[in-house]
Amino acid sequence: MSVDDANVGSDTDAAAASLRSGPAIPPEDAVIGCRDVTKTFGTVTAVDDVSIGIEPGEWVSIVGPNGAGKTTLLNILNGFYTPDPGGTVYLSGEDVTGTPEHYRARNGLGRTFQGLELFEDEDVIENVMTVRAVKNRPNLLSAMLFYGAGRKTEAENMRRVEEILDYLELWEHRHSKIATLPLGVRRRVDLARSLALEPDVLLLDEAMSGLTFDEKYDMIRFLTDLHEQEDLALVMIEHDLEVVTSVSDRMIVMQKGGVIARGPPEAVTEDPEVARVYTGVD
Repeated sequence: MSVDDANVGSDTDAAAASLRSGPAIPPEDAVIGCRDVTKTFGTVTAVDDVSIGIEPGEWVSIVGPNGAGKTTLLNILNGFYTPDPGGTVYLSGEDVTGTPEHYRARNGLGRTFQGLELFEDEDVIENVMTVRAVKNRPNLLSAMLFYGAGRKTEAENMRRVEEILDYLELWEHRHSKIATLPLGVRRRVDLARSLALEPDVLLLDEAMSGLTFDEKYDMIRFLTDLHEQEDLALVMIEHDLEVVTSVSDRMIVMQKGGVIARGPPEAVTEDPEVARVYTGVD
């Protein structure tokens, strides 16, 4: 082997090692993060010793084949699942392991769902207003009397909801029942509900799944504006690698519950191990 060949091999090994390294930011200092998180269901290990840290204002995409553990990881971060003993979840520096979903929602964490957790028989405004109640935590007296502090809160909630609907181009659908709306509009309603929490970080579970090209373009446009203008951190599960590489600051690749690579999109997509995961060949 020549000296040049040895140097190339050394550089390649160093780059690969960098992609296998731990979080770029300690989970304890991240806007959302976890350390040594594992989740088992019976004999199945869905998430296997994962540590990640997301910086404020960062856009990170989590990719990998079906069954890699991506959605389970998001469910752990937002409190739907509790990790196995020994794992820790952090939200803006606070250990929130074991805290319920609504606590994390009130403290800066938003979430969209692949399966669209919407109230089908209610209209768009009602769906988004319901989430504002979680954000504001009205006391029982003001909520019952609906005047004084309660009325002021209700007016502020409506103003904020109208702003979100206008921003996401949902105004014309505001009085439409969810059950009557096409998938692309429903996904925007799901995003509107998450934004009603005024989050610091938003978890997106395949928010563009099933969308047409135009609908996907619109969703990317909305998310890009939020990321840039509101300094909103985004953690996105997405199968479309063209979308992922065009918008992400970093990528995290999962396989069989573990993280096999992380780093800038251009480096991750050129990694041989990542190629094997997606193509099955060297």
